[in-house]
Amino acid sequence: MEQFTAFEVADATDLSRFTDGQFAASLMLGPLYHLQQAADRVAAVQELNRVTEMNGIVFVAFMPRVRHVLSSLLSPVNWKPNDEAEAIIRFMETGTFDHQNEGRFTGAYYYNIEEIQPFMETHGFETLKIIGSSNIGSLLSQDQWNYWKERGDEEMKKIFDIFLRTAENPYVLGASSHILYIGRKKYSQKCVNI
Repeated sequence: MEQFTAFEVADATDLSRFTDGQFAASLMLGPLYHLQQAADRVAAVQELNRVTEMNGIVFVAFMPRVRHVLSSLLSPVNWKPNDEAEAIIRFMETGTFDHQNEGRFTGAYYYNIEEIQPFMETHGFETLKIIGSSNIGSLLSQDQWNYWKERGDEEMKKIFDIFLRTAENPYVLGASSHILYIGRKKYSQKCVNI
């Protein structure tokens, strides 16, 4: 198995240092929820398409809007300005969040679950799976986690099996702090733009 040959810093909206179809598999784990402008998100996913070979697999992270609404409601003082109902309502409409406190979470864009698949498929990918990476387990409090841990390793294995079984359930995807889109490149963006 080949090892990594380099780690490079690049702008997700401009991967011109890489050739067309250079990668059999590509990871995009951050740009689509840290790029707040729609044009930047489109440019990033077009670049992802360009550098991935035909039928190559992509793994793309998203953050769901409904989960951030829930986080804001549960811990409002941790998510200012979403410590006021009007701010949460505005966030629900725009998906854009900028933390009010210095040094806190960077600016982000959160997706509605139903937008993820069409967004990726519009840009040349076939959807294979959409998975909640933290799913319903992220809703448990520390006391609840402790309860299951105290029941032993066998019980914890069963609990993790429950998490895995529900990870792809479309009705609970929004409970996850992150969504992992797994897709296959079906066509080139150049073909789409002709």
